[in-house]
Amino acid sequence: MSAPQQQPYQPTGPFGAAQPARPPSDLRLPRLFAAMMGVFAGLLVLLATFLPQSTYEQVSDGKTVSKFAETGWTRLFDIEPSAEEQEFYDRTHVARYGIPLSAAALTLFAGAAVGFAAYRRNSASPAATTSRTLLVAGGAGTAIGVWMLGMDISASLSFGQDTGRFVSRYGTGSGFWILLAGGLVALLTIGLAVVANRREPAPPPQSPYPVTYTPYAPGIPQQQYPQAYEPPSPPTPPAGSALQQQDILRPSPDNPPRPDNT
Repeated sequence: MSAPQQQPYQPTGPFGAAQPARPPSDLRLPRLFAAMMGVFAGLLVLLATFLPQSTYEQVSDGKTVSKFAETGWTRLFDIEPSAEEQEFYDRTHVARYGIPLSAAALTLFAGAAVGFAAYRRNSASPAATTSRTLLVAGGAGTAIGVWMLGMDISASLSFGQDTGRFVSRYGTGSGFWILLAGGLVALLTIGLAVVANRREPAPPPQSPYPVTYTPYAPGIPQQQYPQAYEPPSPPTPPAGSALQQQDILRPSPDNPPRPDNT
C-alpha cells in the first residue's frame, strides 16, 4: 500500500513568504504615461520660454528700421535700437510669462518624479494621490498660461498697419508654437492623471494563518491508526479467599495506622 500523498503547505502567516498585493499592470499604465507626459510637457514649456514668442518689425520707406522678438523673459534685438529707443526699452519690460510657465513646468516635474516613485503602489496611497494632484495642478497651470499668452499675441497681431510709407508687422515666433504643443501635452497629462485615479479591486481578506488545512488530497482516504493499547485490569479474587482477606487486613493509604495501634 502506497503512502498517502500530501499537499504542499503554503505559509500565509506573518512569517510566511506572502508578498504585498500590487495593482495589475494595466491599471498602472495610465499613471506611468501621465508621469512621462508630464515630463515631456514640462520640457516643452521650459524650452519655449527662452525662444521668441512674438516678433515685431518696423519698415520705413522700404528699409527695416526696427526689428526684435520677445521671449518669456526679455527682448532679442535683430537691429540695435538708437540711444533714445534703448532708453525707452530700459524703462520697460516684456510680460514675463516665463515665471508662471516655469512654475507650472516645475510642478509637472515634481508630480512626474513622485509618480515614477509610486508606480508600484496602489492608486489610493498618499504618494499616488500627491503625484496625481501635482500633475493636474501643473497641467492646468500650463494650459491657463498658454491660453493667456495666446490671447496677448492675438491682440498684438491686430496692431499691424501699412500706410505705404510706414509698415508695422507683428508675428508669432517658434517659441509660441512649441509652447502651444506643450499646452496640448499638458491637457493630455491631466486626462491620464484623472484616468489613473481608478481604484484597483481590493484583494480578498486573508487570515494570518490558514483556517482549515487538509493534509490529504481530495479522493484519497485518510489512513486509520489503531488506538493506544490499554492493559486489562487484574481479576477480582473470589470471596473468602486468602487474597481477599489480605486486601482487607492491608491498611488503606488514605487511612494509615496510628502508632498507638501497633
